Amino acid sequence: MTISAQESIVQVISDLLVEKFEVPAEEVRPDAPMRELLTDSLMVVEMAIAVHETLGVKVEEDELRGTTLAEFAEAVGARRTAR
Repeated sequence: MTISAQESIVQVISDLLVEKFEVPAEEVRPDAPMRELLTDSLMVVEMAIAVHETLGVKVEEDELRGTTLAEFAEAVGARRTAR
């Protein structure tokens, strides 16, 4: 994956966090733990659905709880290129 493709996945996920989940934009940074951005279980489930609908990649709830934004975007990007 190229840097620009990785950055665009980070941007898509960041946009979802800000627009759909109303996370303050200043909190959405690559090193932010996803568990801090998605503060409850419902948000985690909804993000997994949104990522699948938007990027065509299935993700597990545990991935969303155990990674930073950058790590999560990297995992999603790897799955997109593996298809």
